[in-house]
This record gives sequence, structure tokens and C-alpha cells, in this order.
Amino acid sequence: MDSKKEIYEIEFTEDARDEIRDIYEYISKNLVAEEAAKRLMRKMRQSVMDLAGSPKIYMKIEKKDKRKREFRRMVIDNFVVLYTIDENKKTIYISHMYYGRKNYL
Repeated sequence: MDSKKEIYEIEFTEDARDEIRDIYEYISKNLVAEEAAKRLMRKMRQSVMDLAGSPKIYMKIEKKDKRKREFRRMVIDNFVVLYTIDENKKTIYISHMYYGRKNYL
């Protein structure tokens, strides 16, 4: 029996990249907390990279898009990361990152 764990590729959508950049800018500039922004980005990067080996670790949510993709939700501090899994391509798509109090559904 092969005990190798399958590793998924991780891709960020353009929306997710923009949202992450906006969050970093807001925390570092508006809140004048650059170190906190850097810590959040490191924590987010590590959490996202951990998905590569266990993409289904987080729960599914009710949100679906036009293509009927299932979304999963990962919480990092006060932020929610939404992602989908393409089993055929063995790819995880990081779709969005929102402030947790925002209605993301």
C-alpha cells in the first residue's frame, strides 16, 4: 500500500490577491501596524500552504458560484479565506479573503 500523501497545487485568484493586498495595506497604513500586517501575512501563507496536503480539512459552506463549485472556509484570526478544490487538476483555488465580520455569503 502506498502511503504517499497527495499534494495539491495552490493558486490565488486575482480577486484574492487584490483582497489580500488591500487587507495588508489597511492594517499596515491605516492602523499603523506594519508588524501585525506582516504577522497576519505569514500566518495566512502557512495556513494556505498547509492546505496542499489536507485540502478537505475545513468545512464546506453554503456558497456556490455559477459553476456549482463548492467552497470551503478557513478562518485565520479575524479573517475568512474561501477556497475551492479541483480534484481533476489537484489544485486548490484561493478565491477570497474577507474580514470575518463582513457578510461573505
